Amino acid sequence: MRLTFLTHFPGRGGSTSLLSQLADFFRSRGHAVSVIVGSDCEDPILRDYAVVPAASPWRERIAVYRTEIERTKPDLIYSISGKDEYDVLRFLQCPRVRHISSLEQNEYVDIPLWLRQMDGYTEAITANTPDVLEQIRLIQGHPGRNLMAPYRIAPVFFSVPDVGANPRPPASALQICFVGRLETFLKRVHWLPDAVARCKKAGSLFQWHIYGSGPAEASLKDQITKRGCEADVVFHGWLDAAALARELPQRDVCFFCSRSEGLPVAMVEAMLCGTACVAPEIRAGIYYLLGQGGGWMYQAHSSAHAANALLAATADRNLLYKKRVEAQTVARSLFNEQTVLVQLNELERQLVNLRFNGRALILNHAARMRPVPISVAVKRRLMRCISIVMGNPIPRT
Repeated sequence: MRLTFLTHFPGRGGSTSLLSQLADFFRSRGHAVSVIVGSDCEDPILRDYAVVPAASPWRERIAVYRTEIERTKPDLIYSISGKDEYDVLRFLQCPRVRHISSLEQNEYVDIPLWLRQMDGYTEAITANTPDVLEQIRLIQGHPGRNLMAPYRIAPVFFSVPDVGANPRPPASALQICFVGRLETFLKRVHWLPDAVARCKKAGSLFQWHIYGSGPAEASLKDQITKRGCEADVVFHGWLDAAALARELPQRDVCFFCSRSEGLPVAMVEAMLCGTACVAPEIRAGIYYLLGQGGGWMYQAHSSAHAANALLAATADRNLLYKKRVEAQTVARSLFNEQTVLVQLNELERQLVNLRFNGRALILNHAARMRPVPISVAVKRRLMRCISIVMGNPIPRT
């Protein structure tokens, strides 16, 4: 089978890592794999990919994208991420698969809306966790062909000793960590300084560890210093899997305050290291994982809610220890190599047998896919205009 993957970006990120893993698996099974990306970057983690030349307006962009895809002579198209990378599927006459990593809805992206607009123009949809597939069935109103595309966790995390067999001596300060890209829009790292300060004011003895890098790093450090909490927070920067697997077993809780998530790979890695998790209740990977144990979920309406959730989770240290043991057990049962290989083999079997359903649009007669409802787009533009007039432009990070 000749398989062509599409993604919006070749640099570091969850969707890019998933694509790389899937591409390696299908190559190992003897399939010819091509990769096309919507934009390039200076530090890619993908290899052997082609970049779609920049083009506008929309129809020209989609036409150029379609031409690049057709050059690969695919038997199947697998779109991993990106709006154009989803939209172009409507104009292709071969089996099409789209991966849905989350059910994100905000002023820029509305995945349920995308699913409804694209219904009938994909032969299959994949996701990392079963709860996302179930939500997709509810959104589309029919069973469809929805398949698991598992995420392969680095083997080093499975060599971490059992929490139950090697308990750490009790310490006066609990070790709290945050792992992820340091940006404000999806990860909401601007909540961290307030959460750190609130926990300190409540009398908690927390030592915070921040793992990651990103555009909000300087601002984050500055805000933590302004709140007098710099001694309570250690910034470690971005670490590779081996280094992270040495660090995370020393932490008691992995804390998240994201606006949106798919399967948080950092959460799986933390759980494999025996670290309990406190995270927003998001019906994607978080809900699926923590619904089976290993941590606590909360309604993330503000940084105050986040801080209160962390304080409640750590109030009983005996329960926290049980949650750490539980986290490791749950993650090992769901993401071990044998389970992942079974899912990958089933995914391959299903994709090889996909057939084009005969539905494709003519580009000159089609309307552009809407990223969000019209009312949301109008409100966003109005708010941006008001912010510019007031001299305080709204950034998007």
